[in-house]
Amino acid sequence: MSDRWTYLLAAGAAAGAAAAVPGPRLVALGCVLGALALRRPLLLCAAAAMLASFGAAAAVSDLSAAVEPGRLQGRIVLVSDPTERNGATRAVADTPRGRMEVWGWGGAGARLSRLAAGQRVEVAGRVAQAAGYSPRLAGAGAVGRLTLSEVGDVHPGAPHYRLANALRGVLARGAASLPDDQRALFSGLVLGDDRDRSPLTADDFRGAGLTHLLAVSGQNVAFVLLVVQPVVVRLGLWGRWLATLAVLGLFATVTRFEPSVLRATVMAAVAVSVWLAGRRVSGRRILALAVAGLLVAQPLLVHSLAFRLSVAASAGILFWAPRLAERIGGPRPLAQALAVTAAAQLAVAPLVIPVFGGLPVAALPANLLAAPAAAAVMMWGLTGGFVAGLVGEPAAAALHAPTRGLLMWIEGTAATFTGLGLGQLRMAHVLLIGAALAVVVAARRRRGAVLAAWVAIAAVLAAPLLAERSGPANPVALAVGWESTLWQGPRSAVLLLGGRESAERLLGDIRLAGAERIDLIVATDGGAAAASHVGVLRRRYGPAVVWAPEQNRIAGASVPAAGSAATVGDFVVRVESEARPLAVAVHAASGGG
Repeated sequence: MSDRWTYLLAAGAAAGAAAAVPGPRLVALGCVLGALALRRPLLLCAAAAMLASFGAAAAVSDLSAAVEPGRLQGRIVLVSDPTERNGATRAVADTPRGRMEVWGWGGAGARLSRLAAGQRVEVAGRVAQAAGYSPRLAGAGAVGRLTLSEVGDVHPGAPHYRLANALRGVLARGAASLPDDQRALFSGLVLGDDRDRSPLTADDFRGAGLTHLLAVSGQNVAFVLLVVQPVVVRLGLWGRWLATLAVLGLFATVTRFEPSVLRATVMAAVAVSVWLAGRRVSGRRILALAVAGLLVAQPLLVHSLAFRLSVAASAGILFWAPRLAERIGGPRPLAQALAVTAAAQLAVAPLVIPVFGGLPVAALPANLLAAPAAAAVMMWGLTGGFVAGLVGEPAAAALHAPTRGLLMWIEGTAATFTGLGLGQLRMAHVLLIGAALAVVVAARRRRGAVLAAWVAIAAVLAAPLLAERSGPANPVALAVGWESTLWQGPRSAVLLLGGRESAERLLGDIRLAGAERIDLIVATDGGAAAASHVGVLRRRYGPAVVWAPEQNRIAGASVPAAGSAATVGDFVVRVESEARPLAVAVHAASGGG
């Protein structure tokens, strides 16, 4: 089977998974086996598409089936690590009534937050049907929602989860001496666990195009295999294969089977199997086989943005980076780094831009500076960091001294490039850059055409910066976050902070709006969450006047009197009610436009 047939196989599986059609999966599986026996590539591609389509329809049917509502009391098994969200704790768990999204508030949420994936726990709560279709729930395979009222006894999980959680515990103990932000960043780089990252760090990474560093990738998997190689090579052929698959399975468990982890581990499993069989296969074929196998086994992965981004980035690197590196010239390591970064960013652009509004111009230089340090943190974290967890303090702090320096470099790179405000590439920019790079690769002997293409790329990269610096000519009102509004003018900005808000999303939307300052924050709720969000905004944009309702919890906030008004640069803000929620009206000041 040639490489081109494997590409068609992956495309067929993806198309089948996306277009779910009910049908007998056993018949489709029989067609796949028959095609393999007959060695008919076209039949195999069609059969794989059919199997993925039938499997996707069955999975969707399971998700849409009515779940029995009402009280539930019994034992659940956590499928994901609990995360804090909107003052509650969320997880995904297998329950006696199917897989559920589990929520806990108050004491139940606090107890749930201390648990880990794989653990079994006695709970009581109420089950409700999922409200409409949710890509997040569909991706997790959840059929409903369980709201906990009690969290009781905790029991150990399956052996592989116990081992995985023990390994995570050792790494966490070793990193205990790191500052909170650096510890969260360390967990993200080494384990793909970014639950505890601060909103500011999250926005810096997104603004600099470095978010992918916090997702475990093939680089992590390759290094894990390199670490265990001295032991594995001492085994026989079958022993090597089984040991390698066991290590990959354990690593996937440690990193919680994230979509990018699944893609990387399955690719590694295919590569090792082919190598031990004495055959040489291209990385492109291995990617195609891994994608086809995953989508046949788990068709709903086709709807996962993380999975699609991981596949697209890998495909961009494998298909485009080698040729691009040849044409860039200069020192080989630098040319390869530039080619890999550019190829990956171009490949994911069609997926990133519709969802996040643009692709950061800063992504290319920021990745060139941060990616080597991130790789070093990952490698040292899995070796020296593991030893640090075993020996404990004070040796652990000394062992993590290099980690501290590397993390400071990565944090500084992200913050610096986000602060530069280089702008966002839109789809038109990406298409122009792609066309220019095609000229660079194709026009090998036409130096004039190549030079013109590089000039065009530079001009396209500079265009978003000029648009970013221009700012709004007239006062505008922009919806930011979940339920906030940013009033932005040439000279000032006023933020109406909603009661229920996501600090990370709020920072991202304000950054994309091009705001460089906030003069007045009107916290309509004034509760603990608003106080936290105001603190984050002050750290990002400096001190700002804050208005809040009576009995608010925001330090330094003032309570404006009903009927009063204030001029804030381009705007007039009039207070309509000082009670909670604080109500104001914002209008453009006379002559502000």
